[in-house]
Amino acid sequence: MGRLEGKVAVILGVGALRNMGQAIAQRYVREGAKVVLGVRDEAGVKPFADSLGAAVVHCDITSEADLKRLMNTAVERFGRLDIAVNASGATHFAPFLEEQIEDLRRITDIQFIGTFQFIQAALRVMADGGSVIQISSVTAIALLPNHATYMATKAAGDLVVSAVAAEFGARGIRVNSIAPGPTADTPMAAPLMANPTAREQRRSATPLQRLGTADDIAEAALWLATDENFITGQVLQVNGGRAIHRLQ
Repeated sequence: MGRLEGKVAVILGVGALRNMGQAIAQRYVREGAKVVLGVRDEAGVKPFADSLGAAVVHCDITSEADLKRLMNTAVERFGRLDIAVNASGATHFAPFLEEQIEDLRRITDIQFIGTFQFIQAALRVMADGGSVIQISSVTAIALLPNHATYMATKAAGDLVVSAVAAEFGARGIRVNSIAPGPTADTPMAAPLMANPTAREQRRSATPLQRLGTADDIAEAALWLATDENFITGQVLQVNGGRAIHRLQ
């Protein structure tokens, strides 16, 4: 029997081929979970969803109505919601004095307000003993040049996770973040990883001497989703030790 047999999971952020959200969805299905995918491009994700036997719901993390429909679909179709994973995000960088208010608002809407709304929507329907998982970033504590907005919103999301974990622990609901570092195989990291020099710099600066992968994050998300752990309100640094140096 799989480690998630009988559990129902919602995953947001699976729109790009081979991204972390897709790796998590694949891992969950292999372990027996029923999965509902929240996506902005239903047609584009349909082949992936069909390969897993997963349900698909249109969902934009900035829309409260979309998030409510996503969570309710899981309950209506499968009778419950046990796991909610937010793997959505928006890459963005700019020198501090060149940052534009439009970009501040866009990234904040996705990575702070969106995170807040996602967790709210999940908790309104989640079964006691469930697990909420937020994909954060090592940059919430490890400085990366020209990423002030990205880093600040990821850090804010981690603080929301801590606050919610304290409030909902009495229901047995675990709320945690996973903080990846540079990854070798995800679409968001692809432009950086295409540069051999940049790729090698990041590998050599990682104490475990290799770059992370989407599967590394999926394994951590599997463990946090099971009932086999006793952890809540934490940021799990799944980045080969990059967080130790606090500098990218």
